Amino acid sequence: MTDIEAPRLYIEEWMATIPGLDRKRLAQRMKVAGGTISKKLARPGNIDGVWLAQFAAALDLSDPVELYRDPTAAAVTSPENKLRAALLAFGIDKDDLGKAVAVVKGFLDDDGERSEPALPGDRSAPASRRRAKEPSR
Repeated sequence: MTDIEAPRLYIEEWMATIPGLDRKRLAQRMKVAGGTISKKLARPGNIDGVWLAQFAAALDLSDPVELYRDPTAAAVTSPENKLRAALLAFGIDKDDLGKAVAVVKGFLDDDGERSEPALPGDRSAPASRRRAKEPSR
């Protein structure tokens, strides 16, 4: 197993953005025992995707990835910063982050092989080989 540092979760910082929200009230919103919230926040490595979604819903966030962003920091505006945050949230190692961003940007910036967007009701058959003008003998 590698020693990868888990990305930081900002659950308590997001709690502070909602007036009067403490661990007990958060537990009530999530319909769990208050001790469960304390245990999860004490060991964020035990918070899986389902718990992230529950925390996000209880904190009125539209996307659980927001829990990895400090709400007191300046808003993430550039697409590259959003990509970096998402890659970190999904466990890309900090050392490989630059390489992963470059690979994704390479796909996005490639002008050579883009297909045209399909029309909304287009149900045409897939392309097939051209038929010969004369039947084979």
